[in-house]
Amino acid sequence: MEPKSSNVTILRAGAIGKLGAIALGVAMMGPALAIYANLGPVAAGAGIASPAVFLVALLLTLPSAASYALTSREIPSAGSAYTWLSESINPFVGAWMGLLLVATYFIAVILQPVLFGLFFNELLALFFPSVVGYGTWMIGVLLSTAVVALLAYPGIDISAKGSMVVTVLGLVVVIGLAGTIMASALGSGTLGFAPFNPLESIGGTRGFFNGLVFALLSFVGFSVITTAAEETHSPRSVIPQVVLWSCIFLGFIWAFSAWGFSLALPAHAWEDYVSKGVNPVGVVANKYWGRGSIFVTLAALAAVLGVYLASAVGYARVAYAMGRDGALPAFFGRLHPRRQTPWNALHVVFVITVALAAIWGRWLGLYLSYEWWGASLVFFAMISNAVVNVGCTVFFFRFRRRVFNWWWHGILPGIGLLSSFLPLYYCFGPDLWHAGWAKGQSIIVFSVGLVLVTALYTIGLGLFKPEVLQRSATQKTLAPATPSETP
Repeated sequence: MEPKSSNVTILRAGAIGKLGAIALGVAMMGPALAIYANLGPVAAGAGIASPAVFLVALLLTLPSAASYALTSREIPSAGSAYTWLSESINPFVGAWMGLLLVATYFIAVILQPVLFGLFFNELLALFFPSVVGYGTWMIGVLLSTAVVALLAYPGIDISAKGSMVVTVLGLVVVIGLAGTIMASALGSGTLGFAPFNPLESIGGTRGFFNGLVFALLSFVGFSVITTAAEETHSPRSVIPQVVLWSCIFLGFIWAFSAWGFSLALPAHAWEDYVSKGVNPVGVVANKYWGRGSIFVTLAALAAVLGVYLASAVGYARVAYAMGRDGALPAFFGRLHPRRQTPWNALHVVFVITVALAAIWGRWLGLYLSYEWWGASLVFFAMISNAVVNVGCTVFFFRFRRRVFNWWWHGILPGIGLLSSFLPLYYCFGPDLWHAGWAKGQSIIVFSVGLVLVTALYTIGLGLFKPEVLQRSATQKTLAPATPSETP
């Protein structure tokens, strides 16, 4: 039997290597899910130019990824941006952003069983259409949570292996379907490179731009890699490489897949299907694979499990780091005595996730519940990326002045800052407010309200527990840079 209590406060160092870190990062971005869920809106705006959209989204994502990579090399920590910003700007900003980062991962966790339930219903509808509804959706919510819990509790090495399995399964199906389409186009002589030309966008510049928003959202989640720093072998070299290469790898995978899918339907058909609430990727799968299209739905289910698992890992590590420092209740900073994993933090997120999914599913309906939490996730993810870009510049200017480079530590983070605000405005701007209370205003009130609550909480820490806002690992932050630390 396991002891009931323990003073274990250190994560298991070296539990995973480069491959495990890649698995978590790639799974968090959901390779198959990005095509299944986001390609429709991308192609609805850009038509056959969707591959070009994904490549431009990659170029816009890389500056933020570079900021994460450069800073994580200097300060590898499970706290990720919480620790970095505490040391680079000031402890107040770090603690506040840490709470927002916890909220980001927490919302990402909630979103996944909601989406799994939708795909679960879609799968059941193929065989038992009359029984599909809220009840079967809740079965999907509970089933996905149970599977992810079994993989998350034992340790990050098991989580990484589980993420790798579902990621590979999803990628095989998506690339296989795209390859089928391209082989057919090659045989008919219609395979060409026009989809990589932004000028082919059916909606012109605006259509391309609207599609770009959804392509950028596909990259949300790469930051989870940095939360595994304390459990990764050689984190100063592994984590930065994995952050960048995961984004590059998936960017090209999505562009290649979108190239195949763009040849399957007429340009305007994508917009027509999306406007009717029909997933055009499902239409394409039925067209080319017939009954084999069930594998696309199964791939989507597997992809959701991968994102669910990676989100839970990211949330638990940041919550643990803040609990360890006292910024959150000490309950979050305690680990399982043998597994050395933040079980307490996982208990909280799984219980609350199931409860909120059940409530929101009843209140808003199944699909609207997914859109509601998805919009909230966009807000917090983009805010986190924006502040990390600022933190990268400040950190290197203040503490690495000898190696400060205006391109790597100034201009590039500036580009990342601008590209972070792009989806923030278009997904969380006036259009959302005018959508009404259930579909828009409640999302804005919730998100802005949570930002204010976390700010007040941080102010309270400064007033009543000022020692919590003291910098951690000061010697590491202020250590003189070496020539090898240059980009």
